[in-house]
Amino acid sequence: MKKLLLICALMTLSICTEASSYASEQKVKKVNNGQRIFRNKLQRKCGFTASHWASQYTQNEWEAFQANGTFKKELVSMCKKNISTIFKDKWEEPLYLFAVEYAKDTGKRPRC
Repeated sequence: MKKLLLICALMTLSICTEASSYASEQKVKKVNNGQRIFRNKLQRKCGFTASHWASQYTQNEWEAFQANGTFKKELVSMCKKNISTIFKDKWEEPLYLFAVEYAKDTGKRPRC
């Protein structure tokens, strides 16, 4: 009986670990996608790199922009040229995750 309980507990633990690693893997993909979007679609129009852009604010400030619904507005206002015409709504989540991951207070710098 003890062996059966131990096996069930280990299986449950392994399933939970796999699910959490899958979720973190998906987040990493979205963060990398946010960097790629900025680099390929917005960098020339904004006039600075994705790393420079993300490090303009702290994590709390980026989260506040997202919570208030002003993330896109803040991004558009930071760029030299008007990007509102080319900005796609589906870019908002990966760009937000990238900004939070590499915010000013994280000390992280993205790979090129």
